[in-house]
Amino acid sequence: MKNIVLILSIFVLSILLVTVAYLLKNESLCCKYDLCKQLTTLCVDNPDDDLNEVLSAKGQTLILDNIKSGDTVDLGFEVKGSVTGDWFFEGTFPVRVLNQQGEIVETLSAEALEEWTTEEAVPFSFKIDMDLEEESIVVLKFEKSNPSDLEESNDSAEITVTLKPLESEKEIETMKVKVFFSSSKLNPDLIDCSLVFPVQREIDKTVAVGRAALTELFKGTTEQEEDAGYFTNINDEVVIQSLTIKDGIARVDLNSKLEEGVGGSCKTSAIRAQISETLKQFSTVDSVAISINGVSEDILQP
Repeated sequence: MKNIVLILSIFVLSILLVTVAYLLKNESLCCKYDLCKQLTTLCVDNPDDDLNEVLSAKGQTLILDNIKSGDTVDLGFEVKGSVTGDWFFEGTFPVRVLNQQGEIVETLSAEALEEWTTEEAVPFSFKIDMDLEEESIVVLKFEKSNPSDLEESNDSAEITVTLKPLESEKEIETMKVKVFFSSSKLNPDLIDCSLVFPVQREIDKTVAVGRAALTELFKGTTEQEEDAGYFTNINDEVVIQSLTIKDGIARVDLNSKLEEGVGGSCKTSAIRAQISETLKQFSTVDSVAISINGVSEDILQP
C-alpha cells in the first residue's frame, strides 16, 4: 500500500514539475499567475526591447530609440538614438534622405545631446523635416562625419521607412451674408433715417445664419466700408442673448448696450432698421421683434 502511495505521489509531482516547467517557458500563460511571475523573469519588462540596433557598413552599432526599418512615421517625427562620439564633427553628423531611386532628396543634421568628444555612446536627435507631397518610402542614411574626406573614415548605416506628409487643414467652407449700415453717400441728407444699405461679408458656413449675420453687423464697419461712406449707429459690445425664428417672426433679445447713451428718433430708427433688414434678408423672416434683457416695450425711445 505504501509503495502505491509513493508511486502516485511521484507521478503527481512529476506532472506538477512538467506543468511548472511548461508555464515558466510560456510567457503568455506564465504571466497570468502571480506565483509563476515570481519564479521567472519572463514577465519583467526589458527597457532595451524597444531599442533597435543598426550595424554600419563597417560593423559599428547605432542604437535607434524610437524608429526601425519598416516603420511609418509622420513628417516632423523626431528620431532619437545614440552612437559613439567619433561619428560627430562639431556636434553633428549628416543624415541623408534617399528616394527609391537612391537619389538624395534632403540632407538632415543629427545633433549631439551631450558632450560628443568621447569614445562612449553619445545620444543624438533630429527631426525629419522636408518637402513631401505624398506618402513615400525613403531611406534614412546615417553618415559618419568625415571633414577630411578620407576614404578610410567613411561609414554609414541605413534604415528604410515610410514617410507620411502632414495632413493639410481641411478647407473651411464659407458663405456670404449681408449686413446693413447707414450711408453718408447713398443717403447724404439723412432725410429718411430708416434707409440702410447692404454690405456683403464672407463668413464660415453655418446653419445659424441669422445669428452669424447679426454677429457680423455688431462688429461694425471695416476701414474700407467707412472709406465708402458706410457707418453704423449701433454701440460696441452689443451681445445676442437669444434669437428665435418662428412663423416668419425673428425675435432677438440683446443686452443693454444696445440703447446705452442712445437718443433721438433718427438714431433709434436707424438702429432698428439695421437689425431688422439684416435679419429680413433671409426668406424665413418677415418681421423682427427686438427686446433688451427680455423687455420689448419702451426700448429704443427717441
